[in-house]
Amino acid sequence: MDKIFEKPTILVVFGATGDLMDKKIAPSLYYLHKNRKLPSKFKVLGFSRSGYGDKEFKKFIFDILKKNELVKKSGKEKEMEKFLELFHFQKGKFGERKDYLSLAAHMQQIDDQWGVCSNKLFYLAVPPGSMKDIVVNLEKTGLSEPCGGPKGWSRVIVEKPFGRDSKTAQNLEKLLSSFKQEQIYRIDHYLGKEMVQGILNFRFSNNLLEHNWSNQHIEKIEMRLLEKIGVDKRGLFYESVGALRDVGQNHLLEILALLTMDMPASNSPDAIRKARAKALESLRVYNPKEISNKTFRAQYDGYGDVEGVKANSKIETYFKINVELENNRWSGVPITMESGKMMGKVQKEVVVTFKHPRPCLCQSGQDQQNKVIFSLHPKQGITIKFLAKEPGFTPAIESRSFDFMLYEEKSKVPYIEEYAKLLFDCINGNQTWFVSKDEIKYMWGFTDPIINAWQNNSVPLYFYKKNKSDIVLKADNFFKKNEELRLSTGIGIIGLGKMGANLARRLVENEWDVVGYNKTKDATKSMEKEGLRGAYSIKELVEKLNTSPRIVWLMVPAGKPVDEVLFGKDGLVNYLEKGDIIIDGGNSYYKNTIKRHKKVSKYGIHYMDCGVSGGPGGARNGACLMIGGNKKIFKKIEPLFRDMAQENGYQFFPGVGAGHFVKMVHNGIEYGMMQAIAEGFAIMKKSKYKLDLTKVSDVYNNGSVIESSLIRWLREAYDLYGEDLAKISGQVHHSGEGQWTVKTAKEMKVIDKVISEAYKFRLRSQKHPSYTGKVVSALRGQFGQHPVLKQSKQNRQIKQSKK
Repeated sequence: MDKIFEKPTILVVFGATGDLMDKKIAPSLYYLHKNRKLPSKFKVLGFSRSGYGDKEFKKFIFDILKKNELVKKSGKEKEMEKFLELFHFQKGKFGERKDYLSLAAHMQQIDDQWGVCSNKLFYLAVPPGSMKDIVVNLEKTGLSEPCGGPKGWSRVIVEKPFGRDSKTAQNLEKLLSSFKQEQIYRIDHYLGKEMVQGILNFRFSNNLLEHNWSNQHIEKIEMRLLEKIGVDKRGLFYESVGALRDVGQNHLLEILALLTMDMPASNSPDAIRKARAKALESLRVYNPKEISNKTFRAQYDGYGDVEGVKANSKIETYFKINVELENNRWSGVPITMESGKMMGKVQKEVVVTFKHPRPCLCQSGQDQQNKVIFSLHPKQGITIKFLAKEPGFTPAIESRSFDFMLYEEKSKVPYIEEYAKLLFDCINGNQTWFVSKDEIKYMWGFTDPIINAWQNNSVPLYFYKKNKSDIVLKADNFFKKNEELRLSTGIGIIGLGKMGANLARRLVENEWDVVGYNKTKDATKSMEKEGLRGAYSIKELVEKLNTSPRIVWLMVPAGKPVDEVLFGKDGLVNYLEKGDIIIDGGNSYYKNTIKRHKKVSKYGIHYMDCGVSGGPGGARNGACLMIGGNKKIFKKIEPLFRDMAQENGYQFFPGVGAGHFVKMVHNGIEYGMMQAIAEGFAIMKKSKYKLDLTKVSDVYNNGSVIESSLIRWLREAYDLYGEDLAKISGQVHHSGEGQWTVKTAKEMKVIDKVISEAYKFRLRSQKHPSYTGKVVSALRGQFGQHPVLKQSKQNRQIKQSKK
């Protein structure tokens, strides 16, 4: 038996003779009754100042069902009579405390009849201005207090809109503070939609696409709620909200939260709502200039003639907004929210478009991309678009689709099933599909500046003809016109060694126009075959960059080579202009970076620093980037770092030299980790056990605490050179970062025993090579492709040391 039947419940509807009871509450209750989803002990008390008695109220409910064709002439009269028996009426005014005492007496009468203290569910189906009187009187008369022991409860249902802006939303929360958060159920009926709820399960009940559900693989997300209908008789209401408040601030942003949230810690309502709120917290709040470029609004012809609409109204009936999320997972993915009335068709859907695979085994000119389409209306379902081979002898490719979870609403009355499910959850105490306090805060935080700008006419109001698609095209053209120049039109890379060349390859594949220069001309010519535009002097490189600002990435050895590229006779400062950007991506000492920044800044040129980890393999397939400098410049060129890095593989640290400082310490830590691994394997090699070190590295790298890329690279070295590492040098070289870390720790008076000893070992290994040194060298060779093979001179040293 469903546990809901064990919950004796009285539902009190304040504003029981209003529009909400007519369109949503009464039909939804009937839907639950018909499907036997109401508790066996259940009553509805309508509270209103209307002069109804029980008989008149029952007739009012019956007329609602009849009007919506929920009552059929099919011998169901007894069922209808049984349903109407659930309804009773309590006349009262929202501000009169004595009327609440009468309500309490009425509820007590029901409890006495049942022989229990029932649970109380209060539905505030009233305008926001009436809520204060109701909440205050519920508290002062004790009706808001639960009874019936630890399992008893008292809950309140609040209907959207949750305020008109951040301030009124906060006031509403203060008003509801007499209730605990677990007692408050904020209804957004879109969260009751089968398909909207299905997004959560599609993502997290499967492992089909979730691994690729990020900016690394998704090109864009489009959300649209387009309607054929107009405002109809809701002119007075619509004039007070507009399209963005009506469906954008709530429905669309809640859908966005479900699309972009991280996996919740559990399937509990609290964990799911926290994950949604965290996604909404990352919404980028636009400044006035951004609002003028990233938002579009319009009004259909004839809206001004609707009753209740002000003359020369500036309220939007259509909008399109570019949305940005500021987190590692979604940064850089274009997201659009679009909604409008009188659009000529119903199109309520979410389209998630994936990037083209590279390389793509598809035909020349094949422009179809993988898509996941969540259809919300008129049918609810999911479609996956993919490419497949056409049947036959030719290798032709065609676009196909996989449709599933198709669901047609069982009721012809709008919102009925959504509200029925949400009411069912209210009685069961499941808050998963109800809006949390934090979600409301972040949603208003995003929309408030936009609405304020629109009210001040900072964004033009366009007009469109009813049932035409012209406004959609106009909005698209508006965004194309105002779209900022994509940075991929040009970047210069100086230094095309192993790291620089692989970074260039990755950027070329990500559709960047890369201009490259290397001191060795052959390296530049070789890269030209792979799509890079070669330059044979620094001056030529700058001249070939056609962006404003120009961006130049340095990938040259630390020290004098960096200064030569910057300030030499053919240095960058001689050719770059004010506002251009230089990024030092090499392993420079952070104090030198600070000095260079001061010198470069005198020319009006921006100077950023970026530590790059992952070796040549990371540079080719997605590096780990530690970025320092000015945050505004970082945000401006963030797409560059995103395209260079692996998923979630870049992070900004404010302050000149911060990126190089973090990378320096990273390399110091790396010294210690490599040393510990090498010493451990040296101990095992010398033990009395005949250990297969290849198998040891295998087991260590499958679920152990020390599982890591370093262990994996050691395994690869054993495959290449054998466990004796006979061809590998026991002398370990270093490139500066370990020494700088030790020096910095000493300056800061920080204990660095592990890192310091690892650095000293490398110095000692020049005269005393060992198997431990071989392991460290092998690791350097694998991830950094450093030269680590023994030299003939070294062979003599090893022979001498053996003697």
